[in-house]
Amino acid sequence: MLLVMPASFRQVIFHVENGGRQGGRRVVTHEYPKRNTPFAEDMGMQAQRWSFSGYLIYRPNNPMYDYVIQRARLVKALEDDDAGMLVHPVFAQGGVNVMVERYSMTESREKGGYTQFDMQFVQAGSPGNSQQFPDTAAAVSNNANTLDSTATQLLNSIPG
Repeated sequence: MLLVMPASFRQVIFHVENGGRQGGRRVVTHEYPKRNTPFAEDMGMQAQRWSFSGYLIYRPNNPMYDYVIQRARLVKALEDDDAGMLVHPVFAQGGVNVMVERYSMTESREKGGYTQFDMQFVQAGSPGNSQQFPDTAAAVSNNANTLDSTATQLLNSIPG
């Protein structure tokens, strides 16, 4: 039996009207003078992005669900710092760590008890290569000092 999880962000559940996912490759195209054929260089994957039009709706027959509190929880989740877990039954099964790029919230008098959220998320990923780069200034200085002392020793060793 397949268990389908409802859409949520930072464990705040919302309904989804429509959604999409965007991705691809980062490509640099090199075009050369006097050459008719370009060279396309693959620079790795683009950050994946998700867009959802979601909503919350007032349900008077469910005393366990407070529409106003749920709306405030979703706004807080969207405005909190740093990355959070996005779950969607199709586009983000099992959850994906994302950052909120932007969101909008719309309510209208005609749809009392209905709030629409348009949300855009980007893959949080992890920091780039954390490799420490060598301190080239210190290396040059150390090598210069070594060469200086070696040259001094050689000059002092010449019989004179």
